[in-house]
Amino acid sequence: MISTHRTTSTDSEPIGRIGWLCVIALTLLIRLIVLASGAVSFHSDEAIVGLMARHINYGLPVPTFFYGQAYMGSLDPLMMAAAFRILGESVLTMRIVESAIYMLTVITTVILARRLTGRRRIALGAGLLMAVPPVVMTLYTTMSLGGYGETLLFGNLVLLLGFEVINTYTKSRWRWALLGLIAGLGWWTDGLIIVYALPIVLIGLTRFSGRNIPRYAIAALTFLIGGIPWWRYNFNHDWEALHWLIGGLQSDNGATSTFFDRALGFLFIGLPAAMGIRYSWTGTYWTGALGVFVVFAYVIVLFYAIRLAIRRPVLNRTGRGTPDFTQSALDDRTVLLRTRRAAQFLLVPLICFAAIFLFSAFGSDPTGRYLLPLIPTLSILIALFAASLSKRSGVLGWMLIGGLLLFEIGAHVVAITNIPPGITPQFDSANDFRNDSDQAAIDFLLAHNGTRGYGTYWTAFRLAFVSHEAIVLDAGLPYKTSLIYSSSDRRYPPYTQMLAAADHPVYVTAGLPGLDTLVATHLHGAGVTYARTTIGPYTIFYDLSRRISPDELGLQTLGH
Repeated sequence: MISTHRTTSTDSEPIGRIGWLCVIALTLLIRLIVLASGAVSFHSDEAIVGLMARHINYGLPVPTFFYGQAYMGSLDPLMMAAAFRILGESVLTMRIVESAIYMLTVITTVILARRLTGRRRIALGAGLLMAVPPVVMTLYTTMSLGGYGETLLFGNLVLLLGFEVINTYTKSRWRWALLGLIAGLGWWTDGLIIVYALPIVLIGLTRFSGRNIPRYAIAALTFLIGGIPWWRYNFNHDWEALHWLIGGLQSDNGATSTFFDRALGFLFIGLPAAMGIRYSWTGTYWTGALGVFVVFAYVIVLFYAIRLAIRRPVLNRTGRGTPDFTQSALDDRTVLLRTRRAAQFLLVPLICFAAIFLFSAFGSDPTGRYLLPLIPTLSILIALFAASLSKRSGVLGWMLIGGLLLFEIGAHVVAITNIPPGITPQFDSANDFRNDSDQAAIDFLLAHNGTRGYGTYWTAFRLAFVSHEAIVLDAGLPYKTSLIYSSSDRRYPPYTQMLAAADHPVYVTAGLPGLDTLVATHLHGAGVTYARTTIGPYTIFYDLSRRISPDELGLQTLGH
């Protein structure tokens, strides 16, 4: 008599309408709460995306990369420009777009998990974990800061298509073409896509045969096509983007981090943020001793995945020592083979990510944003482990997922209610000022002929976007507490050129009392009279008796 295995037949079905409804509804609920809370403040990095989108809608040439940077392609501003035309120009519109991209990332994570394992409970578990991710994921997929959301979405598609052309649809030319095209588009958008593309290349090489050469060629060609803006720019600019990828992230004194620094940052700063036990904007663990249990859960999941990947499945034996060929035993073996293959496939991106992070410029910034690609992969592995627990111990696996969901909900509640700082991308409290006083500062400047002037990076672009560029400040002042200034802060040269025609420019700082004192001292020393006011975090020097630049005042060499 051949027995049937009910779990296997159920798992072979899609996750179902209720499952999709739970994942989508939970994702939307978390997003709506975060947006409605106002916990995510608006800063100049996000303002530059909005300004680029505005300039695109004005008909200005579309830049290849972000203003003042030779990396991160302008796909994000292009999408914002389209959204501005439909929904209106606002910070909320930008965040709706980013939230929509993240919804697609959650959906593709579910599809990827389902495709890898063939089990709906694993797909559902991964989707729920992505619906309520670590706070660092919520932060960088709510704000528009340069292609992180698109990279996660493209990465999921690269893994999904890569898995299919390697294992199932090896002769599907359109899948090979789409794989290359998405990888190329991702390469232009953000070089971080390499943590997805490299594993597919390595896995593909293990299955390489001469018969596949035409299909590899198709993928290579469409990769070049997808990344045309990147290639065209770099051919004409001495491979500037590659120079940044190799060694672009440096400290204030120009020194690059060592391998030891990157390893420590990865283990004790980056990974804790990716697990949710540390907020990316702080150096401490908000969870205290509770974080130990979360770390323990992740360690157990990784050990399980490694053990599963290297385990060789065998048929069960009957009491007479012969293989058990019942349908139940064969189904169990099929499930084990698929989960083993899934674990092997997912561990390769994790290993590649760790290697890239430790040996490249990405590892110089362990705050959490570059570790986002780990989170979907880990979510699937956690769901894989939870499914194995449920098979052995009933609902124990769902208890694990439920416990992690409650933990991440708690992390969001703590961050949202702790305002300031709220949920912020800023690492220096001096630059993390809320938006409550922005309009008051703009109104004051408009009323006192202060539409042109000098500011710090964090005041200039933020006020330009909010004021619809009625206020234009050249980012010619230092913004760090160390008062070190970098000319790269002047991200948009036309603003600098506009200041050449300003007879009596204003000076606008925020959150830097030491800089305020020095501005006043240097203006007095240069014989320039002025008026001064404070509005919230902003300090405004206006009604200057004559034009004078920060360079003439010596304000750009204070920290050197």
